Amino acid sequence: MFFNKVNLRLFFKQICQLCRLQPAQLNGLCEDCHADLPWRLFPCPVCGLSRTSPMADCPDCQRLQPAFDHTCVALDYRFPLTQLLPAIKYHQQLRTLGWLAPVLAAQIRDTEQALPHCLLPVPMHPWDQLRRGHNQAALLAEQLGRQLNIPVQYQALQKIRHTRKQHRLSARQRRHNLQGAFALNKPLPSHVALVDDVMTTGSTLNEIARLLKSQGVLRVDNWVIARTPESQDSTEETDEIE
Repeated sequence: MFFNKVNLRLFFKQICQLCRLQPAQLNGLCEDCHADLPWRLFPCPVCGLSRTSPMADCPDCQRLQPAFDHTCVALDYRFPLTQLLPAIKYHQQLRTLGWLAPVLAAQIRDTEQALPHCLLPVPMHPWDQLRRGHNQAALLAEQLGRQLNIPVQYQALQKIRHTRKQHRLSARQRRHNLQGAFALNKPLPSHVALVDDVMTTGSTLNEIARLLKSQGVLRVDNWVIARTPESQDSTEETDEIE
């Protein structure tokens, strides 16, 4: 057929990937849907939690002293993300990453931070990935790597121990649950970025960052689409989105 999908995109305007009503103008969305996204305001540059102002200190970082160095997060984990991200994970709605990845990529560019030498998608245990059929973090890293021209190391980091589901554990239990769960298979450059869809307490990212720092990595960034609101982050019974 002469007018295949590529030709159609060239000759006709694409509609908004969220409302499906208006023409797409910004990262695959119309202006209204783009503006209505739950943008994270004044995030801490280290942990990504919102602050009262850009200059305010982050009490969570002072208390927990995370192993990672920087977090770039675009959105709050609120509607419509509370529906879109689980649909990617559990219902194969992978096309949503087609506009979420550019949203995060634009946020990364706006931070004006030094770009990492490679991207590391947060790995799943092989049994879990086989059951789900994909790793959404790897798919997100693939798109970010292509848009930002950064190589992705898919096999350098592995989850070697099957752990209990994080959403069933308290924040303290999560930290113990993940100890020794990850392994590094090859040397990495001095600056890397971990890629995942949602950051809740940060326990998984912090455990991986500790491992990478122990193996000679000097700087570890987190790149995530969304972070849960502070009302959830501050509790010991926070739900992890997995």
